[in-house]
Amino acid sequence: MTALSGTDLLHHKIDACFHHFDTDDNGSIDRDDLLTLGSQLLSRFGEPATSPKGTALMDGMVRFWDALTAAGDRNGDGRLSREEYRTCMTGAFVTSADGFDASLRPLAEAVCSLLDTDGDGGVDEQEFQAWQEVFRTAPENRAAAFRKLDADGSGRLSVEELLTAIRQYYISPHADEAGNWLYGPVA
Repeated sequence: MTALSGTDLLHHKIDACFHHFDTDDNGSIDRDDLLTLGSQLLSRFGEPATSPKGTALMDGMVRFWDALTAAGDRNGDGRLSREEYRTCMTGAFVTSADGFDASLRPLAEAVCSLLDTDGDGGVDEQEFQAWQEVFRTAPENRAAAFRKLDADGSGRLSVEELLTAIRQYYISPHADEAGNWLYGPVA
């Protein structure tokens, strides 16, 4: 899959997903970017912000933002440059023993709940691709990601499989993890 491993792989993955959160493409991420992304997801899936799923998603975005800035908004300006984002992601979720479960998993669960539009405990390829479209993943990478994550070829990912993939993508330094394909190939 990739020649990268360890810290280099983690940094590469974190850098690769920076553009998902920089919704206004100004080269930095702020709280409004995350709220915009949350609103875009809700709109794409036709979910009101005031519904339980909508509230969970937006609360998850705020919790994620708070964890990031607490981990290292070096200059305290409420904006994260690409370098600050890498430092914050690493500090909040990689080196922190419970960081993922405390702050990123609730957001991941809210996203998965939103994707599971029929409540059957799974995410099909259409639901997965709609999420990836909002995250601005290249179309060819969306399809490749789904195929790699759908190891049994069932045409769907269980919510637990998707949560595992999200965890692996954001915190695992191991090159052989299937979750490294969450947004397509990492190299």
